[in-house]
Amino acid sequence: MSITEKKGSQLSYTFFVFYTVTILAFIYPAAGASIEPTEIHKGFSATPGHVNSEFQYLLADPTGLFAFGFMRVGPTKLNLAVVHLPSSLPVWSAIPSNLANWGRSTTLSFDGNLVLTDKSIHDGVLWSSNSTGGDFLVLRNTSNLQICSSSNENSTVWQSFDHPSDTLVQGQNFTSMASLTTPDGKYALRIVGTHIGLFMEFGGRHEINYWRHSPFGAKGAIIYGIVQPLGFFGFYNADSSKAELIPFDSFDRGYLGFHRVTIQNDGNLHAYFWDNSKWDLIYTAVTEPCGLPGICGAYGLCMPGKPSCFCMVNGTDGCLQTDSGNFCNKKNRDFSVVRRNGVTVEYTELMPSVRVQSLAECEKICERNCTCWGALFATTMNICYLMDYPIQTVEASGDTHQGYFKLRQQGGGGSRESHRAATAVSVIFTLVFAGLALYGGYWCWDKRRSNLLRLQLAGSSQEMTQRPFKDLRSMDT
Repeated sequence: MSITEKKGSQLSYTFFVFYTVTILAFIYPAAGASIEPTEIHKGFSATPGHVNSEFQYLLADPTGLFAFGFMRVGPTKLNLAVVHLPSSLPVWSAIPSNLANWGRSTTLSFDGNLVLTDKSIHDGVLWSSNSTGGDFLVLRNTSNLQICSSSNENSTVWQSFDHPSDTLVQGQNFTSMASLTTPDGKYALRIVGTHIGLFMEFGGRHEINYWRHSPFGAKGAIIYGIVQPLGFFGFYNADSSKAELIPFDSFDRGYLGFHRVTIQNDGNLHAYFWDNSKWDLIYTAVTEPCGLPGICGAYGLCMPGKPSCFCMVNGTDGCLQTDSGNFCNKKNRDFSVVRRNGVTVEYTELMPSVRVQSLAECEKICERNCTCWGALFATTMNICYLMDYPIQTVEASGDTHQGYFKLRQQGGGGSRESHRAATAVSVIFTLVFAGLALYGGYWCWDKRRSNLLRLQLAGSSQEMTQRPFKDLRSMDT
């Protein structure tokens, strides 16, 4: 083959490859390329489609790594979410008053304020950004969903980074004004003063602080924390100085990928690193599973190491359900007592305590306190740890601790007053019944006596009519 023929063949081959690649690129967009809108403007409105999918795109970031839209929750419900597309994991979700239905009754609209409504639900409005002055909605390549104003140099009037759900992503500030919360609202991560903590919440003032970390360089209250791409959770003071850097397993290894911190459904705090194919676990706050207060449920007993769960008190289906409130109300002050040797919790240092002389003294303190649900007596130190929250999981600990736990009486905790009322009703019923019985007996006796008298009178009348007149006269003498 001549040189000219070879060049012609190479040109033909090059043209063929170029043409083929161009056509395929047109038909199949490159991985990560966004085919969804990158901005949403005023007047936007969307309704969930009929497609049986787990996620319906409404908005994408410029890189195509994140998307915002309708996320299916169960077979028929939905929520708003920002999803990490390679893993299909939500990194932010709205926290509506109720979940919306996946159907025509649900609408997401934007008029400067992003609003989720469902006409089939009484209240209608389920969630709102409560923003004003916004002109367009955009999703940044950090996963931050922002409402911006065009008239003020694209200033941000609202952003999802200020309202986290259960996850923090790298570059997102975490302040004392926010919290990470599990979808069921049961567990939360918060900054409180000079420390960060994990809490189990029961509503009202009842909560368990079961994990706490105090940055050693804190100067007064911590201002904010931030997950850094180098692989650590940094906490900073008001003057921007470092309070502490909590390293992950990925720290100082040259991993510059995407990091996130998530509070799990069991209440533990994990950090993850995306290695372009899966999420690698790189940090765990509570390393002993038995240290999680709800791991075995209410009145549950956790055996460390394995771990395995047992019930201190059996319910209708496994252990008892979590209770609430206290014993201060007259209608629910009655309780029975469960005692267990060799039990404790991992977070006794975070509980209120008092030094006592004996287990009996410890029990008496809790017994007399209507807000106390239980107590743990440390036999070696004579310290009484008080539980001012409904009893959750305790951990087997040998013979170092003894447990005293209140158990609300079945049927909603019948009080002494209700018991007395029931007794009074029973006494009254007995007296009334006895009175009726006496009256009935007297009525029967009186009726029988009347019948006997009538019979006697009838007999006397017969005798009198049969006697001769003279006999009657003789009876008068």
